[in-house]
Amino acid sequence: MSEAIKLFIEDARAVSIEATAKILNLKFRASGSEHPQPCPNCGGTDTFAFNSKKEKWNCRAGGIGGNDGIGMAAHCEDLDVKRRDGFLEACSIVLGLPIPDEGERESDEDRAARLKRLDDRRLQNEADATAKAASQVDFREQERQKARGIYDAAARVGRYGRPVADYLMARGCGDVGALQWLRYASDLSYWHGQDGRGRPLELHCGPAMVAPFIDRELCAIGCHITWIDLKRPPKYRPVFSDPDTGELLPSKKMRGSKKGGLIPLFGDPQARRWVGGEGIENGAAFGAWEAFREDTFYFAAGDLGNLSGPAEPSSRFAHPTLKKLDAKGVARAVMVAGPIPKADQDADDAMWIGHQVDELVLLADGDSERVMTAAAMARARARHARPGRVIPIVWPRPGYDFSKMAAEADTGT
Repeated sequence: MSEAIKLFIEDARAVSIEATAKILNLKFRASGSEHPQPCPNCGGTDTFAFNSKKEKWNCRAGGIGGNDGIGMAAHCEDLDVKRRDGFLEACSIVLGLPIPDEGERESDEDRAARLKRLDDRRLQNEADATAKAASQVDFREQERQKARGIYDAAARVGRYGRPVADYLMARGCGDVGALQWLRYASDLSYWHGQDGRGRPLELHCGPAMVAPFIDRELCAIGCHITWIDLKRPPKYRPVFSDPDTGELLPSKKMRGSKKGGLIPLFGDPQARRWVGGEGIENGAAFGAWEAFREDTFYFAAGDLGNLSGPAEPSSRFAHPTLKKLDAKGVARAVMVAGPIPKADQDADDAMWIGHQVDELVLLADGDSERVMTAAAMARARARHARPGRVIPIVWPRPGYDFSKMAAEADTGT
């Protein structure tokens, strides 16, 4: 190997992953060092990523990765680094310089064939991505239609939906009477797993509270289902378990879309004061405590992630006490999603809040892990902050949620 080729290779190996990514016109996220994206060679959605801090890259679709720019350039440009000409061509791409005269090069025929192969693959990747997106849209709309069907078939709470009112009263939410948003289904199936013939398995069929997830146009995009058993305190919900494993299953389910939506409970969404948190019972119990103010809209997010949205990766922090064992059996601190909202997130990555809202009361759960919940609530406040908007976070006493507090107050315990 000539001295010129040695220096050429050494210079190429010194080029960082970040610099190589810029040469290859790869995508960079607005913040952080991990940059997931479709693979320029294999396609996909987030199958490829490079880390500018750790100096690593990886393609899950191709089952390949490495820790230098040469290998990353070779994969993206479909070059074989096991061949001398392929390796030097990758070095040339990384450096932006021609291969020295004495170095091996791919032939014009090989180059033309490689570039055509790349173009054909990229066109196919684009076609596959378009078809997949269309399929996902169709599937999502089908699920939304099923959710709307469940909700539309349920009875309004009032004359016919008394079990929902009784359930909420038992959970400390007071006598809600007739309701605009929440509904009652007398016989709703709980499906889980498959039977011996591969058909969906019905574990239970019984009464349930059905609530909609609505978007900004107040259109139902999904539904939240809570099965009811008024003979089973303190939650007054049936107990389900997996018939194969015995694992306990949730007595609540969500159908259709929840992302970006919210569950309306009481009041008018045009109100300037909103009150809500993660679950239906929490928001309803707090509303009952303040006598369902006429100037307030009460809501639920469905879960903590939909309330707060994703966190900025750089804001992660180590839990002060919780630890877990890593692959080597070493106890390490559990990492917690931080209080800072992700910078480049979509509008529907968390529930929407009306533009007119100038007071947003966020309800925390005191029976959830305190540190993680506090970080998520701080993130929710930061995400929904607007000039002139007041966002207090209200906590129940430790170990409780507002529903449990209200229920115990009603019974004098």
